Amino acid sequence: MSTADLRKRLDELINIGGTLTSDKIKADKRIAPNVTKWTTQCQIVLEKAFGNNNIFLTDFQKILKQYFHYYHVDHGVALLEAAKEELDLNGKSTKLDEIETEIKEGEAEAKRRETVAESKFWGSVIELIQLQRDELKRRSQVDQEIAEIRKEITDLRLLLTKLIPEENKQNGKS
Repeated sequence: MSTADLRKRLDELINIGGTLTSDKIKADKRIAPNVTKWTTQCQIVLEKAFGNNNIFLTDFQKILKQYFHYYHVDHGVALLEAAKEELDLNGKSTKLDEIETEIKEGEAEAKRRETVAESKFWGSVIELIQLQRDELKRRSQVDQEIAEIRKEITDLRLLLTKLIPEENKQNGKS
């Protein structure tokens, strides 16, 4: 049962108890079954609201044992009113707890988002470093290829310079 339902049910029982006044019970003994029904319902609601061994339930049960059948209703109504007030106070503290929980969840969500943003940032940095590393590897390969081409050109020049003087000798141009 929700707290709102428990409050509503306590109100109903308080109203019923108000109709079962000790004067009416003394005057008409046929009301006794209604009193029994009311006391049972009160105990059930108190147990649902506060648990099995709560002070409201144990005090209510003491009232049933201590007072004459028609006086315990008056005391029981007072006890139900006190229980309802306690539920109202708990409801207010529950709202504060809910607000506190929402704040904590908001802070946790903000921290999570910050962590995600930071992870994405560092992921991007790592990706840029990887791209630069790949570019350096590619440049290193290109530099090696250029060095090999230069060597081959130098070798060709040497070969050509050897061939040209030999051709000039053969053609008599020396």
